[in-house]
Amino acid sequence: MREAIGGSWLFGIVITFIALFSSFLAYSISYTRAFNTKNEIINLIEQNEGFTTSSQDITNLSDEQLQKDGSVEATAFLKIKALGYNYTTAGQINCNSGKSNGELNAEMQTGGYCLTKVCSNGNENEGVYYKITTFIAIKLPVINVMVKVPISGETRTLYYGNNGYECSATIK
Repeated sequence: MREAIGGSWLFGIVITFIALFSSFLAYSISYTRAFNTKNEIINLIEQNEGFTTSSQDITNLSDEQLQKDGSVEATAFLKIKALGYNYTTAGQINCNSGKSNGELNAEMQTGGYCLTKVCSNGNENEGVYYKITTFIAIKLPVINVMVKVPISGETRTLYYGNNGYECSATIK
């Protein structure tokens, strides 16, 4: 009875500890990347006072061409690639799943994040704010399951005044 815990039990405990530690580490790294990506996109939209799309297909452009494009979409895609956000796995997620009928439709953007434009009606001015959702997307290949956790944030309200600007839910 000197060896109460056998070698196989001890091996199982060590493997379980390593698996738990590795999964926690993978989750925390993915969370940090998704959170930083969301914040960078929000900062870009606020700096440019709105979301502008590119006239080209940005997936086929080089980094130099993305810098010259000047649109928020192209600049965001460049930053997403630099941050290491897993946009290929996150791009497989449906942006409108789990939304109620009263919410606006979100659009999946190149780079694996969802963008929702929300119009708010004030008395004198009409404002717009954007809701950005990035995802922690971890694909488990053995059991063919994708774990996805959304991380959302909103820009401050951008006011355009009463100069003929008409607020619509479409992203321009």
